Amino acid sequence: MLEFSFEIIDESKINIVYQYGSSSFNFNLFFNYGVWTLHPFDGILLQNKEMCRLIVTDLLKNKDFHVMLARENILLSTLRTSIDLNPETRRARYLEQEVDEMSEFAETHSFEDVLQIEQDSIHERIDFFQNIIQRMYMEGFGPEDNDFNKVQAILRIYKTAHDQLGELSDYPLRGDDRRRRW
Repeated sequence: MLEFSFEIIDESKINIVYQYGSSSFNFNLFFNYGVWTLHPFDGILLQNKEMCRLIVTDLLKNKDFHVMLARENILLSTLRTSIDLNPETRRARYLEQEVDEMSEFAETHSFEDVLQIEQDSIHERIDFFQNIIQRMYMEGFGPEDNDFNKVQAILRIYKTAHDQLGELSDYPLRGDDRRRRW
């Protein structure tokens, strides 16, 4: 069997079979929204992303694959894959985006704003657990029930945190009176 074979289905779809080790894997190369995309067709590759990356990376180095692309006027440099070949790049992009969002947030919110956001968030949790404890009480659970006591303990923790955050907002700003940014 050949290491690489393909079948042109139509002007926007090519089926590819690639031999990797002792197994053959099927791929679909399709043209959609002005871009050629390589997509694995086998369940084993869809379920095992690491193996999929390994095989697709190897396929992209295959000379017969390069020749097929050239014959079909598909530039290797513009070819996309439906799987991420470099998870570290994706993670780095995510971290950059997270840092940008954090910087934007810090530039547009004062410390007092952040305290209020946190207090509001904790207040929502307090309401949530108060509803739980009310339902438990209505269903006959009370202080003799272990879970009832745990929910009460959670409520006390949230109420203490809410109060402590409120105390922070009472501290005067050092230096000038402007609203400080992070």
